[in-house]
Amino acid sequence: MQVERRNVIVFGCCAELKDMGHKLVCLECYRVENLGSDLTNLKIGDCPECNNDMTLLNHRFRPPKKTDKKNWDLVRFLVSEGFPFQQIIQEGKSDSYVEWPKTIKEAQEFVIKYKDQRISNKQCKT
Repeated sequence: MQVERRNVIVFGCCAELKDMGHKLVCLECYRVENLGSDLTNLKIGDCPECNNDMTLLNHRFRPPKKTDKKNWDLVRFLVSEGFPFQQIIQEGKSDSYVEWPKTIKEAQEFVIKYKDQRISNKQCKT
């Protein structure tokens, strides 16, 4: 699999792209591109609408409507804090996953409570 990365925010190890329905998301204009399951020769770059960086998010991410600024602010906050919609394990229960926060206030508490499960982000440029 060849993956060209230019101006894209990738969480975790860049080599861990798997055959899942990841999404490219622009957190500025709210464009979402579904990648499907064939990631062969994937080209990741700037947003074609606004030229800002695209962010590669987990297949669990369900984008809000473009007009839902409140929920996009929530998405932007979670992603900036290292939570790109990966599975978060409930404390003390290895087989139980937590629900994602629905408000900024819940999200602020969430990132503190689950800070040990945060994924560091890095910008990959070619």
